[in-house]
Amino acid sequence: MIITVMSMSPGLRNVLDILAELAHNDTETDVSESNIISQSGLPKSEVQIYLNELESRRLAEEVRPRPSGADFRLWRIKKQGLEALEDQDLK
Repeated sequence: MIITVMSMSPGLRNVLDILAELAHNDTETDVSESNIISQSGLPKSEVQIYLNELESRRLAEEVRPRPSGADFRLWRIKKQGLEALEDQDLK
């Protein structure tokens, strides 16, 4: 599958960077949305928009199903997300 990496806004790139950092660049590590929000310093609603955009671009994914009784979401960076970060670093 070929995925075209579209240009990313600085905010979108920042959230993807944070997700990768918190996951230690591991596609199997779950990262709490609250940790991403805290690290970013952005409003919760803005981070959620960015995370949803990353998921629509197949760069990140929400872990489903949520843990029983959880009122938070968990996220994973995908291989394509790590590749997108590498591609962006080369530009």
